[in-house]
Amino acid sequence: MNRYYAMMVNLTNRPCLVIGGGRVAERKILSLLKANAKVKLISPVITPLLETLVQENRISWEKREYKRQDVKGYSIIVVATDQKELNQQIYQEIDHQYQWVNIVDDPELSTFIVPAMIDRGHLQIAVSTSGASPGLAKKIRQELEKQYGVEYEEYTTFLAEMREWILQQGLTNEERKNLFEYLLEPDFLRRIEKGESKDLLILKIKETIKENINKERELLS
Repeated sequence: MNRYYAMMVNLTNRPCLVIGGGRVAERKILSLLKANAKVKLISPVITPLLETLVQENRISWEKREYKRQDVKGYSIIVVATDQKELNQQIYQEIDHQYQWVNIVDDPELSTFIVPAMIDRGHLQIAVSTSGASPGLAKKIRQELEKQYGVEYEEYTTFLAEMREWILQQGLTNEERKNLFEYLLEPDFLRRIEKGESKDLLILKIKETIKENINKERELLS
């Protein structure tokens, strides 16, 4: 069984090809769209949801069977058909030196697989068993979903906005480090979890940080 190298990939505006138009293709396409990929779909028949995505111009669609030259120009290719012979044909026609392919439900023919994902805004947690047991990966993902609830969407956005602001304040590396650690105190997550406005919380913390910075600089002057 293959051993995989875990990495996060920036697919923004990158052309990705999906072959197949069923429910599995739906899931793959929706995850690609979340990553802001530019998706092209090839399939003679597609689901109603995929038709809606086409009508909304979120994906492009060629209503036909796969042709040999279709894989050219794509670094990411997802094959979501239920035809084993076609899957093998596509695998053989890919330039494996430059192209990455995921043959759905066939990790042995895939050069990349998609892990079970937890998506909480800026926080993404991936769970993989390298294809040994997708069921176990799903089970662990469900357990982690309870541990890292929807409040982490607001919390990670809060952390991202505060980090950007702190980096603009002309602080020393040590000052920045201390503030980043301060923002990880559990009190901030609890306050968001209880419904406190993220924007109001940011304003309060900025005021507190500015006051403390000014006091420290006065003492040093």
